[in-house]
Amino acid sequence: MKDQNTNIIANPNGFIKLDGSKNVASLCFDKNDFMKGNFSVDEFLHKNRNAPSLEQLRDDLGIYLKDLRASMIDLINEDYADFVSLSANLVGLDQSIANIENPLIQFRKEIENIRSLVKECATEVCNNLDRKRKLREQKRNLQCFQKVNETVNKLESLLEHQLKEKLKPIDLERAALELVQLQFNQQFCSEILSDEQKRNIERLQNEVLAKLRIFFNDALKSSTSTCSELLERCLRIYITLDACQIAEQVFREDIVAPYMRTNISEHCLQNSPQGLSGIYGKILNFISLHMTDLLRLTHYTDKLNGFNFLVNGFWADVEMRLETHMPSIFAPGNSDVFYIKYKCTRDFLSKIEELLADGDAIKYFRQQKHTISFQSRWNLPVYFQICFQEIAGEFESTLEPLYSSTLISEAGVVDDRFKLATFNSANKAIERCWTEGVYLTEIFPKFYKLSVQILLRLSRWIYDVIKLIIKGNSKSPIQLEHHSQLHKTDLLIALYADSQKLIGKLPQIQLNINKNIPNEIQNASSVYEVVAKSLTDVRETIERHLTTIQDALVDLLISESGLENVRQVKDLPRLYRKTNRDTPTRPSTYVEQMLRPLKQFQKEQSSQLGNPIVTDILLRVCSKITKDYYVAVMDVLTSVQKTEESLRRLRNLKSGTTAALTTGTTAMSDDDKIRLQLHVDVITWTGELAKLSIMPSHVENLLALNDIVETSSKMKENHDNE
Repeated sequence: MKDQNTNIIANPNGFIKLDGSKNVASLCFDKNDFMKGNFSVDEFLHKNRNAPSLEQLRDDLGIYLKDLRASMIDLINEDYADFVSLSANLVGLDQSIANIENPLIQFRKEIENIRSLVKECATEVCNNLDRKRKLREQKRNLQCFQKVNETVNKLESLLEHQLKEKLKPIDLERAALELVQLQFNQQFCSEILSDEQKRNIERLQNEVLAKLRIFFNDALKSSTSTCSELLERCLRIYITLDACQIAEQVFREDIVAPYMRTNISEHCLQNSPQGLSGIYGKILNFISLHMTDLLRLTHYTDKLNGFNFLVNGFWADVEMRLETHMPSIFAPGNSDVFYIKYKCTRDFLSKIEELLADGDAIKYFRQQKHTISFQSRWNLPVYFQICFQEIAGEFESTLEPLYSSTLISEAGVVDDRFKLATFNSANKAIERCWTEGVYLTEIFPKFYKLSVQILLRLSRWIYDVIKLIIKGNSKSPIQLEHHSQLHKTDLLIALYADSQKLIGKLPQIQLNINKNIPNEIQNASSVYEVVAKSLTDVRETIERHLTTIQDALVDLLISESGLENVRQVKDLPRLYRKTNRDTPTRPSTYVEQMLRPLKQFQKEQSSQLGNPIVTDILLRVCSKITKDYYVAVMDVLTSVQKTEESLRRLRNLKSGTTAALTTGTTAMSDDDKIRLQLHVDVITWTGELAKLSIMPSHVENLLALNDIVETSSKMKENHDNE
C-alpha cells in the first residue's frame, strides 16, 4: 500500500515508512496550538496572520500533516500485534450481545412493575397519614374550643366575684393565667368560634386589662423604696400577658400626661421665673417623684425585662407636648436666646441619658423616632446663619475701605493686641466662634469652616493692601478714617508685625479647634489631620505675604533714599568747576539724604520687625543703592578723566611761556576736588553702613566702589608727582 504524501509499505509485521517528514522545528506556527481543547481555526489564522505568506503557512501545514501521519504509522508499528488481536477478539461479539439483550429487557420490565407498586403503596400511606393529621388537628381544635368555653366561664366568674370590688394580686394573677390560656387556645379554634364568642372573649380581655390598669395605678401610688411588692407583682402580670407596651401606654396616659399637662405649655413658660430651664427642672422632678421604683425594678436590675418606661412612657409624652404646646422654644430668631434654650435642652437630654446609664439604652434613646423628631425641630443651620452674619458681618465691616484700619498701639509699645484693627477684628471673630454662648458641638464643621474662612479673608485683605501700596505713589500718605494720615511704610510695618503675630497665634487657634471637636468624631484621626493641614496652608499663605511685604519695604526705602539722591552725584562737577570752592573735607549732602531714611528705619522698626529682618531689608536696599551709586561715580570719574585729557591736549598746543607759567603750580585743580569729594562721600557712606551693622563685604559693589575712588585718587597723585 502506497500513500500519495508518504511512501509506506505494508507487511505482516506492520507498516514500514520509507521517507520521513521534514523537521518541524522550523515551522512558522506553534504546533502545540492543535493540542488545545478549545482549538479554533479562526483564532489560529488570526494568530498566524503575520506569517511570511499564506503559501508558506500552507506548505508548513502540509509538512506538519506528513509528520503526524508518520507518527501515526510509528504508533501502529509499535502496537501492531495489539491492533491485530483486537480485530480477532471482536469476531462474534454482536451475537453475544444479542444473546444477553432479551433477559435484560425482561428484567427491566419486572423492576418497573415493582417500582409502580411501591409508589402506589407510598401514596396510599401518605394519604392516610394526612387524614390522620387532620383528624388530630380537629380533635385538638375541639379540645381547645372546649377549653376556651371553660376559660371564659372562669374569667366571667372571677370578674363577677373576686375582681368586682377589691383587687387582690393573686386574683389578678389567676385572671392573667386564664387569659393567657384563653389566648393560646383561641388561636387553634378561631375558625369555629362564633362572632358573639369572639366579641365576648375581647370584652373579657379588655376587662382584665382594665382591672390590671387600676391595680397598676394603685401600686404606683402605694409603692415606696422599701416596699414595692405590689408594683413588682403587677409588672410581672403584664409580662405574663406579653403586654409590656400596654403597661407603658397606661403609665403615659394615667401618670405622665396629667403631670405634664399642667407643666408644659406656653403659659407655664412665660410665667416660669427660670424660663425653659425651670420647665425642664419640673419635668425631671417627675422622674424622682413617680419613676424611682419603676426604674429600679425595670431598668437598673434584671428582675423585670421588657419595659422601657423612661423612653416609651415618659419621654414620648414629654417630647410630644414640647413640640405641640411649646413651639416657641424652637424659634431661632435671636441667636443668644436660641443658644440658651438649646443649651438647656441639651443638658436636659444629657440628664435623661445619665438616667439610662447603659450604652445600648442610650443608643436606643437617640435612635427613637421621638428623639429624632425633637432634634430636627431645632433649626441649627438657621442659627449658624444668624451667627455667621453677626460674626462675619462685623469682621467684614473692618475690611472696607481697605485702609480703614488705624494703628492701635504706638511703635515701641509692647501690647498683646495687633497693630491694625482688622487683625484684632479677625482674632475676635475667630475667638467668638468657639466661645461659650455661640459654639454648638452639633455644628462643629460649620464653625470650623467659618474660622478658616476668616483667616483666608484676612489673607486676601493683606494681599489687596500690599497690592495697592505697591501700585500707589510711594511718597503720598494713605488717607484713613477719622481724617488721620498713615505713611505707607508704617502700614507695611504694621502689616508685617501683625502677620508675624498671627502666625504665632495659629498653633493656639488649632489647639482651640481640636479642643472643641465633638466626642463622637474625636477618635477619627483624619479630623485632626484636616485641621492641621488647613492651618498649615493658611500659615504658608501668610508667610508668602511676609516676603511680599519685605519686597515692598525694600522698594519704598530705595525710592526714599536712592533714586533722587544718587543723581546728585552727577552735579559734583558743576559745583566745583570754576567755582573756586574750598578743598572738600565733609561729605556731600546727598550722602546724608541717602542715610537718613535708613537710620530712621533701623531706629524705629527694630523693635517691630526684629534686628535680623531690619538688617536684611537694609542690606537689600543698600545693595541696590550702592549699585546705582557705583554707576554714577564711574560716570563722573570717566567724565572728569576725559575733561582732564582734553585740557592737557589744549595746554600742549599752547606756547612754552604759558607752559612755564603753569609748571610748578601746586594749587589743587577742580578735577582733584571732585575726586576728593567722591572719595570722602564713599568713605562716609561705607562707614555709616558699618554703623548700621552692614558689613562692606556683604553689600554688592561697595568694595568695588571704594576701590575705584581710591584708585582714582592714587592715580592723580602719581600723575602729579610725575
